[in-house]
Amino acid sequence: MNHLIQDVISWAEERNLISGSDHKTQTLKLISEAGKLSKSLNFKEDCRSNVGNCFIRLIVLSAMDEYNIEEFIAQSDLSKIDDTHDSVSSFMYELWQGLGRLSDAVNDKDSYRSIVDDLLIMLSGIARFYNYSLEECLEIAYYHLKV
Repeated sequence: MNHLIQDVISWAEERNLISGSDHKTQTLKLISEAGKLSKSLNFKEDCRSNVGNCFIRLIVLSAMDEYNIEEFIAQSDLSKIDDTHDSVSSFMYELWQGLGRLSDAVNDKDSYRSIVDDLLIMLSGIARFYNYSLEECLEIAYYHLKV
């Protein structure tokens, strides 16, 4: 997955999203992608590309602050996410709560590293709920960026 994350960072750098954008804009883009994810889940559509698009925005936000998202992924076993969630809705509630915390942190110029970690866990949980991997979701979303 590290190679794929580096590809996303290169894509973002080519489009000047890392040094030429701001945290608030990227947070709004992440929230927009989360809205699309909610819609796809509501209509029982394939959510892989939506999960991947949210992950892409988290990668961009992390790269803006030189936070090594690969390090977190390497230290975490995202395949063993909390199994107490009985529905995808419970993951979505936590995702939206995390997005609210992220928005507050970005607005207040506070550190949001742990929030990004929490959001990654929720995205991984959503993917796993449908028997997908976070890497598969990122791969699909990245492919659509390149087409």
